[in-house]
Amino acid sequence: MKKFFSNIAVFFLIALVLFSSVSFTVEKHLCGGHVFSESFFGNAEKCGMDEGKCELASNIPSYSKKTCCEEEIQLKNGSIFEKEPILKLNNQQQNFIVFNLIDAVLFYRKENRAIHFKNYFPPPNTHDFNILYQVFRI
Repeated sequence: MKKFFSNIAVFFLIALVLFSSVSFTVEKHLCGGHVFSESFFGNAEKCGMDEGKCELASNIPSYSKKTCCEEEIQLKNGSIFEKEPILKLNNQQQNFIVFNLIDAVLFYRKENRAIHFKNYFPPPNTHDFNILYQVFRI
């Protein structure tokens, strides 16, 4: 049962990392300032007025060299891994921190604990416990 729950947890974490780092594009086809079609995974459908033929507000077709259609592509970045670092350190500051950590780890001196018991004298051992409990090593 424990292995089953751990497999579910692993699958959930894999899916979380996968979907939190996926990016996709949204492509829109604008015709006369209005959205004609929108697509998430492919090319947006064209309105068919690519030759420069546009309709005015009075529904009278007019011809011009400039088209009224536009393509708009937006990139939706879903990555959670492209965050700015909390600390911005230059190379000198990084070296200072690393060398201090190495110094602290490698050259750490433990206190001599015998100093704390310098004036301690244990009570005298008056009993021979081996004979008292009749425990002999052969």
